[in-house]
Amino acid sequence: MNRGLCLYDFGYKPDPGHVELTDSGNVVFYHYTREEHLDKILAPNSGLFARRQVDVCPNPPQEFKGYFLSEGFLETLPLWLTDSPYFGDLGIEMVRKYIGNILLRVELPFSFQGLFVADYAHVLEEKYFSSRGSTPLNLGYNCSSGREITQAYVNSYIPAKKYNSAHIAPLMQVIRRGEGIVIPSEYIALVSEQPLR
Repeated sequence: MNRGLCLYDFGYKPDPGHVELTDSGNVVFYHYTREEHLDKILAPNSGLFARRQVDVCPNPPQEFKGYFLSEGFLETLPLWLTDSPYFGDLGIEMVRKYIGNILLRVELPFSFQGLFVADYAHVLEEKYFSSRGSTPLNLGYNCSSGREITQAYVNSYIPAKKYNSAHIAPLMQVIRRGEGIVIPSEYIALVSEQPLR
């Protein structure tokens, strides 16, 4: 898949989630974590750490080389996590198993650099095949290497300011050059109503 193209462009049904903006124009999204990480994330001079590389795909775009990321959801409990027309409840199953059940709210200035929305559907295609034996999107990926999947995932990055609800499984990506804190703790708060507790 080429840069900037969305699965919606090929007739797939997108998730209705959109980038949330406050009245003052700040960008809001949500991040799940485990309870044992809370104190460290919310401590002064701390925050969400970018430790996963963006440029693990075979042909990373030049502007992403050397960048690391942290992720979040556009909504507290996106529809694609619990009731995807393609992946059912695989998304929420993975959140509970690998990410955690404590919800944080992130609010960043609109001018904050490094905000993208990517389509996790490319990764879910492989995860669904591994766990359930079929590929609901029939994208023809070689699931044994993951190379095509990681390339398609990085190619799906759309600047958050331009995102128009065209992804099947949208994830907010916050990136920075090198590993380190990508979202300082002053922009992060514990959500009072916890949907997964």
